[in-house]
Amino acid sequence: MALGGNPAISLIAYTAVKLAGYSFFGKKLNQRYYKTRPRPFIFGAARTLLGMAVGVGSLYLLSHITSNREVLFLIFLIPIRFFEWFFMLYLFYERGDFHLERISGYSVQGILFSFALDIPVIFSVFVIPGGIWIC
Repeated sequence: MALGGNPAISLIAYTAVKLAGYSFFGKKLNQRYYKTRPRPFIFGAARTLLGMAVGVGSLYLLSHITSNREVLFLIFLIPIRFFEWFFMLYLFYERGDFHLERISGYSVQGILFSFALDIPVIFSVFVIPGGIWIC
């Protein structure tokens, strides 16, 4: 279990890792869709803000449903992230040329990428600012 860390540094680290990662993903999406717009940073910023808003809202909702919100949060992240990615891909890439298989496939890739970004996020939020791990 992770403990400690400075909340301000943690928020900055979390935002920086997610913003950089989602901007990179946006660059790759531009290549896959053969587009120059949106700018990867704009896509990354929008995805980061959506993720933060939905994440905080989901934690708030789950805290009122159960005391075991960490485990449920991880389970519910899969469909939550699917709909976040689906919405972002539709908004930025698929509106004019919608293909369910393509957007669903990229949404699943987005979920996997989001979970992969959680590894450096956990490291940057808890380890770098001085947090500790206990077992």
